[in-house]
Amino acid sequence: MTHIIAIAGGKGGTGKTFIAVNITYIIGNENEKILLIDADVENPSVPSVINISFTKIIESKSFRPVINEKKCNKCGLCVKNCPEHALTLLPTGKLLYLDTLCASCGVCQLICPTGAIGSGEKVEGLFKYGVLNDNIDIIVGELIPGNRRSAALIVRLIENHKDLFKKYKYIIVDSPPGSGVGLYSILKYATHIVAVTEPTPLGVNDLKKFLTLIDKYEWYNKKVLVVINKYGIPSNSYSDLEQIIKERGLLYVKIPYSKLVLKTYLLREPFVKLYSQTEVAEGLRRIVDFVK
Repeated sequence: MTHIIAIAGGKGGTGKTFIAVNITYIIGNENEKILLIDADVENPSVPSVINISFTKIIESKSFRPVINEKKCNKCGLCVKNCPEHALTLLPTGKLLYLDTLCASCGVCQLICPTGAIGSGEKVEGLFKYGVLNDNIDIIVGELIPGNRRSAALIVRLIENHKDLFKKYKYIIVDSPPGSGVGLYSILKYATHIVAVTEPTPLGVNDLKKFLTLIDKYEWYNKKVLVVINKYGIPSNSYSDLEQIIKERGLLYVKIPYSKLVLKTYLLREPFVKLYSQTEVAEGLRRIVDFVK
């Protein structure tokens, strides 16, 4: 059976990538074949945290309208029906296409009465394939600057690689921050959800939103663990976090704040590789116990 573990939560900066990289390293060192997916396509952080050797890069392409001016009768139907306002009819009669606004939905092509809009392609993102060691494979999704279709790229990242998932016993997905559409495509396949938060008012608020998302889709069959990262920093939010966890009867793990984390970021090495005999490493191993 393949275990798909979504490392998610709410706001950015709580430490999702830190958790994802280190539990991947622990499991991989136990001689288990594991895949780490960086699905935070707007800001993929895994390559910044660890040194990866990329062996292949594939372009992810989507629909781009190609306008045939000779066939266009200037009716303006495509302009009126474009949901992203990516088409504009200029006073000169020329049809202007704004690529950065286009959602690649194809409505313009479907509605054009003269067949003046043909099919083209544009690159919306990259899929980068690499390895950390013999047991750990990595896929990084990266949105092209200027493209707004992050949710669509995340969906494609997951859907295009579902057949590949069968090769691995464990798949760790470093999810994007927030609780948007892209996150749904990750969580619906997850067998385990690790919700990473921090003891701050924003951390508490975003954890509530994230758990509400789980309730909305009634994912009660999924195993959920809350990770309180940076535990020990001065804060008045600890009681709020404990109340949320207690009310829902959730399992939780505390990862203490440590300046050593920054050092491992600078060295681009997993924390558990350099500081295996620390409270932080012990907390990370407890997350692995939950997963396994």
